[in-house]
Amino acid sequence: MKTILVPLDGSALALRILPYVRMLAPILGASVRLLRVITAEQINRALASHKAVLYELDAPQATGPAREPHVWELVSKLTQAYLLSQAALLRQDGFDVDIHVGTGSPAASIVEVAQATSATLIAMATHGYSGLQRWALGSVTDKVVQATTPPILIVPGVAPMLAGKLKRILLPLDGSEFAKQALPLATELATCANAELILFEAVPPKLEAYPGIPLPSDVLIALRDGALDELRALAGELHQYGLQVSTMVVTGHAAEKIIETAGLHQADLIVMATHGYGGLKRWALGSVADKVLHATTTPLLLVRAQAHPR
Repeated sequence: MKTILVPLDGSALALRILPYVRMLAPILGASVRLLRVITAEQINRALASHKAVLYELDAPQATGPAREPHVWELVSKLTQAYLLSQAALLRQDGFDVDIHVGTGSPAASIVEVAQATSATLIAMATHGYSGLQRWALGSVTDKVVQATTPPILIVPGVAPMLAGKLKRILLPLDGSEFAKQALPLATELATCANAELILFEAVPPKLEAYPGIPLPSDVLIALRDGALDELRALAGELHQYGLQVSTMVVTGHAAEKIIETAGLHQADLIVMATHGYGGLKRWALGSVADKVLHATTTPLLLVRAQAHPR
């Protein structure tokens, strides 16, 4: 059976993912696994307030190293109770839910559990740090995106709360087979939710190799016409399956135009492929998906594309 892995950290922000999980689980025919990771920081905070913690555990005389097992026990119990309370709310509405308590690095634990359970989808909210703050601090979401294989749904903390069902899905394409690897999941969601699928492409106004030189207007027109023809041909194929499909081609930088278009057309979800560059290569080159991830207010579903799809 398909499984949606949902990492939670006890914050109100993390819970913003649950309306999307409630919507997607029936569409995908998936069960839900709630995950919370106990971190060293949590244990250290609990140890710092050890008197209250130990009285809670009826172990007020424990000192030094003897305190730590008691603290672990209490934090584990509280973590499990939190997950059970969230699971109970989902089970009341008929969802198939289990829970998992992890330890250590949140990002590493999420990736490990996703692999061990063959998760179909990871769904999580993000604070959306940007620029130098994100580069210095990192973020759990950013690390998971770079390391995981399953698709990952990311809901920005500033995203509007989901109301009702999916109505509009934006699928950015660029004429490559790489970008089209997000198409199967986008069409599955659009079909099951009876949502409109917007096939979108942004034609860059300048050549990537010569960013200071704008393209002549006749070249831009030819590129736009070619892109529109490709999208319309793809839309024609999808119409055969009863999908509501529209096409759109604009001129501009891809990430900016994806974000702008998602807002203007009130897309409920952006679905796109990502190559997942890591380290300095990603920092130097960036990627459209990465830029969208850290600037959009629209929920984003990233599909890890293969370099050489079969």
